[in-house]
Amino acid sequence: MHRMIRLLTPVLGALILAGCSVTAPYQRPAAVVAPAWDQRATELQTGAQSDAQSDTATAVAPDWWRRFGNAELDRLMEQALAANHDLGAAIARIERARAALGVADADRYPAVNLSGGANRSHSDRGGDSESSQLALNVAYEIDLWGARRASIDAAGAGLESSIYDRDALALVLQSEVAANYFQILSLKDRLAIAHRNLDAARQVMRLVQTRYELGANTGLEVAQQRTSVLNQEAQIPQLEQSLAASQTALALLLGELPQDFRVEGASLEGLLVPEVAAYQPPELLERRPDIRSMEAQLIAARANIAIARAALYPRVSLSASAAASGIITSGSSLVASLAASLAQTIFDGGRLQGQEQQAQAREMELIRQYLQSVLTGQKEVQDSLVAVSASRSRQLLLDQAVLQAQEAYRIASVRFEAGAQDLLTLLDSQRTQLQAEDSRIQAALARLTATVTLYKALGGGWRSEDAGRS
Repeated sequence: MHRMIRLLTPVLGALILAGCSVTAPYQRPAAVVAPAWDQRATELQTGAQSDAQSDTATAVAPDWWRRFGNAELDRLMEQALAANHDLGAAIARIERARAALGVADADRYPAVNLSGGANRSHSDRGGDSESSQLALNVAYEIDLWGARRASIDAAGAGLESSIYDRDALALVLQSEVAANYFQILSLKDRLAIAHRNLDAARQVMRLVQTRYELGANTGLEVAQQRTSVLNQEAQIPQLEQSLAASQTALALLLGELPQDFRVEGASLEGLLVPEVAAYQPPELLERRPDIRSMEAQLIAARANIAIARAALYPRVSLSASAAASGIITSGSSLVASLAASLAQTIFDGGRLQGQEQQAQAREMELIRQYLQSVLTGQKEVQDSLVAVSASRSRQLLLDQAVLQAQEAYRIASVRFEAGAQDLLTLLDSQRTQLQAEDSRIQAALARLTATVTLYKALGGGWRSEDAGRS
């Protein structure tokens, strides 16, 4: 055995010196990242419109939804994060990846097997005989080319990727819960406006009918006002259908049965619209979990290249065994052995080279996907910043339009009742008021939704140091 070790030592030393590393270390691809956001998109955050806005802008936090100041939204968000089945499946995938890492890590250690057996036989001529044996075998393949280390790295990167995927899915879930909740409240507001305007239209209808009976109005004016009433009535079933669909969509996100789910909130009134302090584009590479997930997949792909390349080189295995016989009966004996083997593939029709080429092509594919995800992330933030700014301006203008439309309708109603205004003018002012009030609610929803989308595009307060948590 000592002689065998002396013979193998120079060979092993030469192989170890030649081995070291068969692939270059991972380097993050050089993505094109803008130094800052477009000034037109950031005027809201930089205070170009109002000094007070820049003072109230807040950084993106993990619990960003609390900035809207709604207790029901906070409760629904906690429920979704705890009960959503898609998120639960993502957590299960993390556990599966963690188990895969444990399997890969176990290959670093020698395989030790213990076996034993006993036998007793009887013969009419020879009498009874007994035999027993206990054997211990140890086998280990030397990781000369770093294949096992690369397998651990690939499995570790897979675990990191699954954690990032879970965080990205949680961020999407959070944004969808908030967006659906705001949608529900806006539909309730629009229904309230529709009912309020319908009541006003019916009141005008009664007045027109009375004046018709007194001969002050014609049948044409009665038909015109009845048409207006019916048109406003027709809007209500459509809004109610949209409200029901939005509530079932939110129930699905919360893991609840859609039949009995109801939102308690009744209006967008009272909701805060936070001003978001957007950080610079290069920070997206660290803060967006979807980009970090893609990079983790790149790291795994680089490790898989090392695994495929190591298979092209010789493999050295060591084994040792010890067997004891006759351990039950007297006269036991011990036999021990130590062996080493060297294996090298001579011809396989190009299979190993093909596997290496597959791994390299996969890395190139992921590099392109990573670079595209970086560009996509910047686009999403840029678009969200523009949407936040534009929706705020539109809402402010529509607030003023509603005030003017309400005043115009009030004057037209007074003049109509006094007989100094025709019905068409009253109908037109009534229709204008309804459209202005409905547009204002939709503008408020658009501003809230744009803010939610901006939070999502910025990574939702996700922190890269959280990647190690499960």
